[in-house]
Amino acid sequence: MAVAGPRRMMWAVEMAVVVMIGLLAMASPTMQVSMKNPLREAVQKISEKTTVFAIIVTANSSEKAFNESGIFNPISSTVYKGRIFLLGTIQGSKFVFVNSPSFPTINAAITVEILADKFDLLGIIYFGSAAALNDSLSIGTVAVPSLIGATGLWKWQPDGAPKEGLLNFGEFNYPTKGENSLGSVQYEKSKVYINGTFKESIWIGVTPEWQQIADEIEVDSVQVVHGLSISSAKASVNNEAYKNFLYNTFKTSVVDTSSVAVALGAYTNELPFILFNGVSNYADGSDVSNNSLANANAVKVLNNFIYLLLIGSPAASYDD
Repeated sequence: MAVAGPRRMMWAVEMAVVVMIGLLAMASPTMQVSMKNPLREAVQKISEKTTVFAIIVTANSSEKAFNESGIFNPISSTVYKGRIFLLGTIQGSKFVFVNSPSFPTINAAITVEILADKFDLLGIIYFGSAAALNDSLSIGTVAVPSLIGATGLWKWQPDGAPKEGLLNFGEFNYPTKGENSLGSVQYEKSKVYINGTFKESIWIGVTPEWQQIADEIEVDSVQVVHGLSISSAKASVNNEAYKNFLYNTFKTSVVDTSSVAVALGAYTNELPFILFNGVSNYADGSDVSNNSLANANAVKVLNNFIYLLLIGSPAASYDD
């Protein structure tokens, strides 16, 4: 009998180990998914086919203005592929907020793809600063563009090429115009893929329904300008002559470095989207002195747009 007790105990321990190994084997796929895809559980908890809007920025100054506004009530956060996704509410409705890397611009497009893949989105809102291309827009004005031009797709034409590009460097020779060995630049069209097909265009249009809602925005002490076109390219060229060229050639009124990446990602995924660009001096948001006002005003306009949007939206609210 003295031997039987320990044998039973050893048998019980062995069985427990076997059962535990079996349970771990059954659970391991889920555990691996959670470790490799940390967003999965968070998304299931907050979305599960419910209404979620996304807000994306590409500059720390924009995130700072967003945080200081107090309009966003964060509930949780999760990190995925180096990006921090904040989950919370604005005016009682669900939002996910992310500050995406912006250089190179492809980072913003990747962030939009992550949003589209991991969340059930009703649409994407982008805001940030932009540089004015003409004197009619003052610092702090918020532009709500209806068209985004991909003006960063260049094909360099050598000097003396049979087909001269729109941007002829000889036109900018100083003090007099003339021949220039740099030749010219031919602007290419974007290939926009959707539903297995693609079209070629320099322009991507903001969602008309959201544009109509934005037309009703009224914010005290903030000038809001609608229906403009924005020039967007990964290269920020802070040059007065080039600004004039963009304004005169493409009829764009503001320029930035990220809008086209966000717009392309949203359009390809058939998601409604809209842009709010606070006017500062620099397209990439590097001018600190004017950036604060530009972003603060953009957030005010954003908040007013959300109010108008939610009036006619079935956006769900958190219960807790």
